[in-house]
Amino acid sequence: MAGEESLQVLEKRIADLELLVFGNSEKDADYPKNKANKIQCLESLLEIQNKITTSLSGKKKAAALYEKLPELKKYLDHAYVEELLLTEDARLESLLAEYDFLEKQCGLWQKLSENETNINSEHIQAVPKLVDKLQTLSLAQISQQDDISNLTEETRRLLNTYNTIITLFSKQFVMWDETLIQLELQAKQKKMAN
Repeated sequence: MAGEESLQVLEKRIADLELLVFGNSEKDADYPKNKANKIQCLESLLEIQNKITTSLSGKKKAAALYEKLPELKKYLDHAYVEELLLTEDARLESLLAEYDFLEKQCGLWQKLSENETNINSEHIQAVPKLVDKLQTLSLAQISQQDDISNLTEETRRLLNTYNTIITLFSKQFVMWDETLIQLELQAKQKKMAN
């Protein structure tokens, strides 16, 4: 049963293709069912396909257009167009749903229109010319930041060295002060003993 249905579907598709190819003319008059003409027809179709392929090779835009023909056929189909069309009520509901967004876009467009003279000003138009200068300045700033970073590290190292030396001097002075105090105490004790 399923085989009969698929056979009927296949026969219907073949009939539709024949209708597209031959239209209302008699197909058997131009293309009889003998084998020699079938081969000739297939060879002709192959030759046409080869000519199309040869003419499209190296032409990217034409090849891309050729590939988009099924999509174009879909857009030209009345059923697809009717599917896309909305009723007036549906359009109205769509507009009402997008009212806030459209109002915001309208306000932005109005601001853009008001600032058109500023946008078209000489200063804004000169921006592309100044890109090279800006890039040069950016590279100089990056180089200076690297130099400052190196200088900061060197200063930090020198400060650490200075702090280490001052700490050592402070410890040495404390030791000398303790030694001096002990010597003074010993000298006082000797004086008192004499």
